[in-house]
Amino acid sequence: MTGITMDLFRIKLRPGSPWRTPWQADTIFGLLCWARARQSAAQVDAEIIEPSLAGKPPFVVSDAFPAGWMPAPVILRDPLRIEHYRRRYTPQRSAVVKRVRKTRWLTDSGFIALQNDAFPPMDDFASHDPIRSFGEINNQIGRDSNTTSSGGQLFVSDSWTLRDAAEELTVYVRTTDGYREQLTLLFKEMSLRGFGADVSVGKGEFDLLSGLEPWPVLDAVDQPDASIVLSTFQPASTDPIQGYWESIIKHGKLGPDFGLDNVFKRPMVLLRPGAVFTSVRRILGRAIPMAEYLAPDVVQNLGSQQIRVIHPAFGLAVPAKIALGASPASP
Repeated sequence: MTGITMDLFRIKLRPGSPWRTPWQADTIFGLLCWARARQSAAQVDAEIIEPSLAGKPPFVVSDAFPAGWMPAPVILRDPLRIEHYRRRYTPQRSAVVKRVRKTRWLTDSGFIALQNDAFPPMDDFASHDPIRSFGEINNQIGRDSNTTSSGGQLFVSDSWTLRDAAEELTVYVRTTDGYREQLTLLFKEMSLRGFGADVSVGKGEFDLLSGLEPWPVLDAVDQPDASIVLSTFQPASTDPIQGYWESIIKHGKLGPDFGLDNVFKRPMVLLRPGAVFTSVRRILGRAIPMAEYLAPDVVQNLGSQQIRVIHPAFGLAVPAKIALGASPASP
């Protein structure tokens, strides 16, 4: 994906209810594709799917982060950085090292400090998760009858919300000026329907608080030598391999719009936001073709309807000066 130049923007959202589906980049991208399909189904293939399969998507997005927070880059758990915090905070070193290793969030200023080869102070590490998770009890619905099962079976599903009801979510976006207006309309369309599972019962409601605002601050790094990825994504075969990352297994599903009995995707290995690589990129990842993550009969069914779908697993990256393998500058 070298040679693709896209400006960096951000868009602010305010959740109006808990959400059942994590705000991950691949899901956000997919729902924006659905928003475009509702505007003009004929345009989606040429405008989004075809360029994405060629490694040139018209836009890429980050996961959604609580306002004021960024994902803690995995490089923070590098032994050289752990040793710095151990020595600097000797009286509380055990608690400090545990916090550095376990935290998932840095303040915006702490993230920018790390981008510029400095040690974020402990005040920039989250002392608690700004996103609260909780379980909700649900009735099991039979796929054949579309009603609760005769045994009245219950199950617990996860939901999430921000700890402060007044807080916001931020999504970072790379796109060209030519697609910026269209992408803003797609976010507006998505906000009218809600995000993720159970929108029909009020989950995933959110309001847009802004349009796509230029946000060059995260690209303003002098002489970068690395990239930090802000998305849940899957690396492409041409992406760099040296760095620090954490993987997850994702069990996805197709949307209900295709009328399929089997809506389950094969398990996919994806990387969490905060991955760090020794190459300066603005975009990583790839669009996964449907034959790689859907059952053969589902692929055949969709193909007979002349429908092509992708799993958009792109990563939005920002530059960093980290000197992987060397000791960073002391503050």
